[in-house]
Order: sequence, then C-alpha cells, then structure tokens
Amino acid sequence: MSHSKFEHPRHGGSLGFLPRKRDNRQRGKVKAFPKDDPSKPCGLTSFLGYKAGMTHIVREVEKPGSKSPTRRKHVKL
Repeated sequence: MSHSKFEHPRHGGSLGFLPRKRDNRQRGKVKAFPKDDPSKPCGLTSFLGYKAGMTHIVREVEKPGSKSPTRRKHVKL
C-alpha cells in the first residue's frame, strides 16, 4: 500500500494565488499602458488593483477640537 499523499489529489487550491504572503509595496503599480489613439476620446487607460487580503490601511486622524488620544496620530484600520 502506498502512502496517502500519493493516492489523493492536492487540496491546496489554485496555484494562481501563490505565493500566499503579504506584498512588499502598499501601493499598486501599473506595468503596461495601451497605445494612444488620437482618434478616440479621452478615457480610462489603466486601473490600479491591490493584492487580495491586504485589508489594513494606515491613515492620519485629524479632528480639530477633539480630545481623543488618537488625534493627530497614525491609526491602523
């Protein structure tokens, strides 16, 4: 009898979502633009996407007159 790892398929899901790790950059990057066609009207030429799973953002809270401890500080949401 063979070991079970040789008899059963992988249960790891699609390999298109590997490597499963946090990205080094917080901002996306546009790597290609379409050729400019002067005969067409202006429009959206690219779209920035973010890696799935990066749901945390850091923003600066600015509330004048507030006595909150988070006033004028970077807050992780």
